[in-house]
Amino acid sequence: MKTVAVMGAAAFLDTYGVELAKAINEVKDYWHICWLNGAACTGCTISFAQSVNPGLLEIFTSILVGNSGLPIVLPDYMETLQPASGTLAEELINRWKKGSKGRRILIVEGAVPKKGFCQIHGKDFYEHLQDVAPYADHVIAFGACACFGGVPSAKPNPTGVRGVQEFFKEAGINKQVINIPCCPGNPDHLVITLSAVMLGEKIELDKYNRPKVFFGKLMHDDLCPYRPYYDRGIFAEKPGEEGCRYKIGCKGPMTHTDCALRKWNGHLSYCVEVGAPCIGCAEPGFPDNFEPFYKPVAELPAVLGFGPEKIGEGILAATAAGIAIHGIRHVMSKKSEDREKKR
Repeated sequence: MKTVAVMGAAAFLDTYGVELAKAINEVKDYWHICWLNGAACTGCTISFAQSVNPGLLEIFTSILVGNSGLPIVLPDYMETLQPASGTLAEELINRWKKGSKGRRILIVEGAVPKKGFCQIHGKDFYEHLQDVAPYADHVIAFGACACFGGVPSAKPNPTGVRGVQEFFKEAGINKQVINIPCCPGNPDHLVITLSAVMLGEKIELDKYNRPKVFFGKLMHDDLCPYRPYYDRGIFAEKPGEEGCRYKIGCKGPMTHTDCALRKWNGHLSYCVEVGAPCIGCAEPGFPDNFEPFYKPVAELPAVLGFGPEKIGEGILAATAAGIAIHGIRHVMSKKSEDREKKR
């Protein structure tokens, strides 16, 4: 996990994918994975299944887990991707419950609504999760919806959805939840977290139960490639313009994430890099606390006690003064040279 923190998840998988596959392969038959889908758009499943990170699919399609004999990409039970259906699917989840104690992983995608708003096989997702959670030895909430409610929890939230850990508190389920937010969740985060759990690595969590290795830094302060523009007071006024994205609503100054390092679509790009603002999807309270998306937050973070516009003005003024001084020196030097030649 220390190496991941230094290199970033993507670079780590690229460099140590083979070694990671060998390590996981040694414990492959003792792990049982159940993936439940609640109130969400299934974007996190798509994000995970369509990952093109080199070594990722090699790791998780070549390793068979649990009773099903399926690769990790197809867990023991997963409504959206498993080939089984009907009574056979129900049998798979019952077999997952009977899996090796200490090695049952529950992955939840999607928020938990009140009864009556999300049914699977004639049973409310509320009851579905309540039924399987006690059997889980490790619980991972994948994506903003599962972690904190996400888009389905936006006001007025008529279905009463909430994140998994909040539901657990209400239901009296004493289980720690590892939250891996973002919308959608990033597959590198899930792969590294699953690997750490399976290999017995300690995962340090922040106060929202997010792995610090991924969500321990404020993107604006540490990672954003557009921070130099911010410090110079250069802001884009509309998408596509060069400059810091703050004025078009970037919530990077409020968001703890490593999106700038991780990226999506084969590590090609991420929101801010294609001209859009960060919308804070890694944070609790998303989306309500970050709306409107395309207007800046109330206050700009200061640098050494000065706002970025003032810093920008100062830098521009200093630059202009420097140019002027350089010009005067050039003129004076030229005159001196001319006087020397006349002599």
